[in-house]
Order: sequence, then structure tokens, then C-alpha cells
Amino acid sequence: MTLLRSLLLLALAALSAGCASLPSWIPGSKSAPARLDAAEVPRAIERAERDLAAGRTESALDWMRAASAAKDLPVEQRDHVQRVLEAAAQKRIEELSVPGKDPEDLADLVELGLPRQLAVQAGLAAARAMVANDERMDAFRLLRKLDNKFPLHYERQAAGDLIVEIGINLSKQHKSFLIFYSTDSQAEEVLEYAILQHPWARHGDEAHMVLAEIYVRHHDLDLAIDRLGRLLLDHPDSDLLPAAQARIPELRLVLLRSPEYDRGTLLKAEDELKRWLQRYSTHELAPKVSMHLGDCLRRLCDSDLAISQFYSTVGNNFGARFHARRAASEASEAGDAQREKHCQALVDALPPIDPAQPVPAGPAP
Repeated sequence: MTLLRSLLLLALAALSAGCASLPSWIPGSKSAPARLDAAEVPRAIERAERDLAAGRTESALDWMRAASAAKDLPVEQRDHVQRVLEAAAQKRIEELSVPGKDPEDLADLVELGLPRQLAVQAGLAAARAMVANDERMDAFRLLRKLDNKFPLHYERQAAGDLIVEIGINLSKQHKSFLIFYSTDSQAEEVLEYAILQHPWARHGDEAHMVLAEIYVRHHDLDLAIDRLGRLLLDHPDSDLLPAAQARIPELRLVLLRSPEYDRGTLLKAEDELKRWLQRYSTHELAPKVSMHLGDCLRRLCDSDLAISQFYSTVGNNFGARFHARRAASEASEAGDAQREKHCQALVDALPPIDPAQPVPAGPAP
């Protein structure tokens, strides 16, 4: 036994020493190597074509990938390798696109160094299968990988459409698990990517609208207003324009803390609401917008009353009267008779302005 063992060890040593002279693959081997020498390519092509005819698409693809890595191939032979490679890849994609197959096997094809068109085709098919399996974030990450790997790939429109669809569907779920994930945060990530990288995606306008409402739910009103404003810029022909334009001043009113310190924002909201009503007077949202305009005008009225009180306190009769009158006008425009009556009573109670005296420091805007 000792002699036999020694002979075996010597044989193994000799085999190891001679490995450098062996070919990179052994004829009849079931697995393809990473690459082939030029002299080995013809037999690899034969092997791949047999595999392809027998439906062994994975093996055929592996052999042609190895052949395509060979150096110094004649042009005609390299073209032959490319044709068989593309045929094997196409068959493999079709095979893995059948319902019930694991989408990850399709996704793996993206990293195999296939021609761009085939890699994109495999990636998009895998993403669609992932969506069908309710693996939406995996699908999004794969589509984002395609964008990074092939920035101008020919399926960008379809990929963008699918990314928007994923984000909108996630936004409707309202699911969360401890601190690890929430579908709202996932939808926010997906939709932010969509409006930045795929501004012309189908339903891109809806992506802006949904994203804004996610921010509203999480009390990020400034971000919500910004995304609605971008909808107006990016999709000026959208059917969602009236709703977005109405929502912006509504959120400004929600955002305000105190009328005394936010008059500029109130005036901006007033202008937006009035312009909206002039443009969309018969729209179904008109009653709601009118209600918000009334709220805005009442807040402006309260602001002017506070300013009037300040001027009255410091003895600026002109300023006190100016703001009290403007408050009465705003109350009247809001249709608030009680407020208007109160403002007018304040105006009547103020002493008359003496034209002989110089006007003190002017009233606030």
C-alpha cells in the first residue's frame, strides 16, 4: 500500500507539473471554461450549436461566452461566434421568461457581458417578472442597474414607465415593518429617481402628484409644494395641472404658523387662488378653491387688524386707519359680514386724520 501511495503521489506531481501545457478545456468536458484559445474556438462553436439544437441554452451560452473572449480570431470566425452567442442568449432569455421561472436567473444575464441589446432585454424581462412576483424593490434596483450600466439603452422609455408604475403601486400599500422599511419610504425613493432620471415616463405627472402627497402625509409641506411646482414645469399639458395648481396654495395655508409673520406667503396664496379661479371657474374643484380663498382673505383680514392695532398703540392714526380699512375690504371680499362689520366699527372709532399734521411713518405693506 505504501508503494502504491507513493506511485500515486508521483503521478499527481507529474500531472501538476504538466498542467501548463494542457489546453484550457478538455474535449468532452460538460462545463465551459472562462475563455478559450483561438485554436479551441471551432470545436466550441460545434459544441454550442449542438447544445442549442438540443435545448441546452445555458451550456451553449457559456461556451460562446468563452469563445468570444478568445484573442486573435479571424473576422469571419468572430462574426460566427457572435451570431451563435446572440442566438443562444435570445433562446435563454425566452426560456427564462416563461411564468414560474426564477427572475433572478434572468437578472444574472445582465452581468454576463452580453451585447447591450440582449442584456437590456434580459434585465427588463426580469424586472417585469419581479413585479409580477410582488418583488417591486428588487425590480426597481435592477432597472436602476440597467440605467447605470447602459445610460442610453434603447428601452429607457419602457424602463421609466415601469419604474413609475412600481413607485405608484408602493405608495398605495402603506405598509411598514418596525424601523426596517416602509412602503412610503420605498415609494419616495423610487418616484424621486423616476422624476429625475425618467422625466418623460408615462404617468410622470402622476408620479409628481403622488410624491407630493407622500410628503404631505409625513408633514414635509415645503417638499410637497416643490414637487407640485415641478409638475407644472415638467408636464405643462397634464390633465393634473388644475389639481396641482389648486393644491399648492392650499398647502401654503396649511404651512403658515401665524398671519402676523407670514403675510407675504398669504399674499402669494391669494394671488394663486384668484388666478386659478379666473382660469378654471367651471372646474369641479372651484368650490373648494373658493373656500380656501375665503380662508386666505380672512387671515389677511386678521393680519391687517393686528397691524392696525399696533399703529393705534404707537399713535400712528394714518397707519391704523389704512389697515383697518383694508381689513374691512378683505372681510367683504371673503363674504364674512361679521368680520366686515367689526373692521368698519374700528375704522369709525378711530379719530379723524388731521390734514394739517404730517403723515407718520407709512403703513406696512
